[in-house]
Amino acid sequence: MTVGKALLMRVALSLLAVLAVGVSSAAPAHSRNWQAIDALRQRLEAKGARVVQRDCDSLPRVQGLYHRPSDQIVICRVHQNPAAVWDTLAHEAAHRMQACYGRSLTRPALHRQMARTLARRYPHELASLQLYPASRRLSELEARYTAKLDPDQVLNLFQRYCG
Repeated sequence: MTVGKALLMRVALSLLAVLAVGVSSAAPAHSRNWQAIDALRQRLEAKGARVVQRDCDSLPRVQGLYHRPSDQIVICRVHQNPAAVWDTLAHEAAHRMQACYGRSLTRPALHRQMARTLARRYPHELASLQLYPASRRLSELEARYTAKLDPDQVLNLFQRYCG
């Protein structure tokens, strides 16, 4: 095994460990508060992403989006509480991490486990993947999975993938 492959394997295994522990022991909603939101927003902006809040009336059912060409995250004004804002911001931050890394964050061998975990704990999240073209389902699976992690874990992943 080459040094590059060994390093990639270690990164993938450490991501699995963080992800597996994070979702299996998901933090209570109170940890997904305005302080956590501000911390992630500040990290995103420090690395060049612009985070904005907008009305998204022209995009029904959309809660947020990451626009890669402009490096902008939009959080739609549809959320009822900080936990919902956190979920959307962490989801879009995962897409930013994918852009930083240049590809999927996880090894293919982990995708089924991620899907099973979402199916068990957040079945609506897994079901919503069917709304996307097949080419985007993996990136959406990773984003939905990441959004369910504890804020500290999301911040650590952001540091790992975006510096």
